Amino acid sequence: MKIGIITAMPEEFRAVAGILGAADSMKFGSLRAGRFNTAEHDILLVESGMGFDNAARAAEALIHDTCPDLLITTGFCGGIAPELQAGDVVVAKTIIIANESGSDEIPVQLSNVGPTFVARQATEGHRVVEGAFVSTTTITSKKYLAEMLSDRYRNAVVEMESGAIAVVAAKNNIPLLAIRAVSDSAAEELKFSLDEFCTPDMRRIHPGKVLLTILRKPRITPQLMRLSRSSRKAAESLSVTLSRLFPLL
Repeated sequence: MKIGIITAMPEEFRAVAGILGAADSMKFGSLRAGRFNTAEHDILLVESGMGFDNAARAAEALIHDTCPDLLITTGFCGGIAPELQAGDVVVAKTIIIANESGSDEIPVQLSNVGPTFVARQATEGHRVVEGAFVSTTTITSKKYLAEMLSDRYRNAVVEMESGAIAVVAAKNNIPLLAIRAVSDSAAEELKFSLDEFCTPDMRRIHPGKVLLTILRKPRITPQLMRLSRSSRKAAESLSVTLSRLFPLL
């Protein structure tokens, strides 16, 4: 089976690549990528950069060039549901695009591997659950999103790429599996916008921009330290969970 995997950030790319074994290093257009061959699967892992536009372009290029049998979007997310903790893993049961005017579910075919995997992990006592992925185009208050969703969805999380990838997958009739680890809980409202830290194309975090933002907003330093710790926890959790998932594909 041909599988395309899309991550947004280098930390997410490393978490996935670390469990897939030796890769054929390559560039996919201008994107960082790796090709992995297992006994049963040809896997292309791509780092898209952050946000809707980057994710959509990566998904369209991947489908056009490789015609995968399955698309996977994976990485980190923020918890909207208060019960979710850093390191918990959520598999999408529903994918939603949300903005100031409301929210829409994306009619994408989600892989049936997802619910089977969640059920098995629950039986084994792992913190892996099904939930709703809420994709936004900008950093959005989790409290605002929780009020918008109004308890209609269980285990809701927020991120910025899966909605765009789901739209492309649906348009091309490609099954999608979305799986992410929580890096910041519902109580951790971000006090900065990602574009303050990133290169203009949203592909990389720029150390100089991070430093300048900290100098302008020194109050965010404790939050950045917490997020660094919880992101490492999310990366470890994601790696362990994916190592259990891939043999089932």
